[in-house]
Amino acid sequence: MKIVNKIIRAIYFFGLIIFFNNVANAVEVRGSATESYEGIYSKDKATKAMEAAKSKACVNAFNKYVQGLEESKRMIFESLKDQIYSNVFQYMTCSTVVEENLDKKEKKAIVVMRADIDETKLNLEINKSSKVFDSDSSEKSRLAMIFFSRTVASQRQFDARVSNVEKNTKGLDINEEETKSGVSSMTTETKVTETGGSKLKKADVTEYLVDDNDTVKLEAGMKEVFTKARFEPISGGRQVRGSWGKMKNQIISSLESGGGIPEETKWEIEDILMDKGISYVVFAYFDVGVPEVDNATGNQVVNAALTIAEITRLGNGDPVSMGTISGVQMRGEGSSTDIAKNNAINKVAKSTAEKLVALINSKGIN
Repeated sequence: MKIVNKIIRAIYFFGLIIFFNNVANAVEVRGSATESYEGIYSKDKATKAMEAAKSKACVNAFNKYVQGLEESKRMIFESLKDQIYSNVFQYMTCSTVVEENLDKKEKKAIVVMRADIDETKLNLEINKSSKVFDSDSSEKSRLAMIFFSRTVASQRQFDARVSNVEKNTKGLDINEEETKSGVSSMTTETKVTETGGSKLKKADVTEYLVDDNDTVKLEAGMKEVFTKARFEPISGGRQVRGSWGKMKNQIISSLESGGGIPEETKWEIEDILMDKGISYVVFAYFDVGVPEVDNATGNQVVNAALTIAEITRLGNGDPVSMGTISGVQMRGEGSSTDIAKNNAINKVAKSTAEKLVALINSKGIN
């Protein structure tokens, strides 16, 4: 009996895991639809109209989800649209009626349905359109990562020079002949003071510090996504090896002074990677913000943002830029600064990698 109870508990526990995994991967969307019927009202006509409206409302919910897809992923979806819509109910659970109404006067059924989109299943279908996904392990596309993370070290602000003019008017005792105008003699004393560093306001200067530890964490977060998409992510610096020290110093010098990754350095790295048979290279740098305190929870909060990432396809000819992404920003929270920062870095790394994979797949050339 004890063994049976253990088996039942194990099955129950396993079922809960499956349930919560499905919930975690589902995106809730609501859709609406109206279906009309003709002729005199009958229960059969009303039932058929209601069922048709429910089906249309579910498809309407799916349409809303698709409209919110990231641009490059949406491009791949469009090429698979007919295939997916012919089996659309495989990608969602749609059985919950939020609202329904039968208008006998207007002869129509009006329904609002809740659809739970299986995002994981849909993403797998989209990724399958990539040649990389179909290749075996020995044919995976090798993708080199050149990433850097920097934090604000200091900021100098300059005020414009401001002139303050003070005017004091005084009367004078002067012997003069009275006239009809009755003019009296006055004089003005002017005092000028100046503040600020220059006549024109200078641009504020921000100095950064590149953190190698944060860079390692970025690579780890992005590797997970790239590997699942069947790429073979590798460290770009390790591939460049002997020349990496000089190139890295050039990049760090530029980033810490507020610049980007120098173009000339990119070209040198691309040439070396091409000779080693690397398929793609991603150049990216991220900015990690200064820790703050969340007033509501008292936890530390850190923001991490992708400044810019560019992915380039390498081949026998000249490298071809496949596009850039930017503006990915994530917030991390934790009981300490390190935990908050790690959470922010992990989130922004994964989100960036997902967008890069979608961008590669949308080109349909890999």
